[in-house]
Amino acid sequence: MKRTHRSVLGISIVTIMVLAVAIVGQHNVAQAKEEGCSASTIAGVYGFAIGGLASSSFSGQPQQIGEFVPLAAAGTFSFDGHGTTSRSFTLSYGGAIFPVTDSGPYTVNSDCTVSATYSDGTWNMVIIGDGKEIKAMNASPGVVVQGVLTRQ
Repeated sequence: MKRTHRSVLGISIVTIMVLAVAIVGQHNVAQAKEEGCSASTIAGVYGFAIGGLASSSFSGQPQQIGEFVPLAAAGTFSFDGHGTTSRSFTLSYGGAIFPVTDSGPYTVNSDCTVSATYSDGTWNMVIIGDGKEIKAMNASPGVVVQGVLTRQ
């Protein structure tokens, strides 16, 4: 009798645990789908420093490193929370220094990916940590640039 009682108790505990995990799992999935990301997720100013390479003679085919010019930039990206973004930074292109200020539209998808368009082309980004950080890369042909934007 004791053995049967322990078996029923054990089965009951396992069943309760499985149901609890299933309920919590469904709640988290539904919550993630409902929350997602939107343009307002990244409203604010982000500081950044990026580096990479750019080609002045890109023809659509992969090129050797020697055919690219090094570049680096540091400054800010600002997102208004409604689809307009602006940037202000200092650019070093092959050692020549330029101030850059521009703006453009951005779109945030529910999966937290972002696309923004500036004077140097399209940037593809992904929002990390509910907007604490944005990982970004310039997705324009002939440019190999990536970096991290951090909320200020």
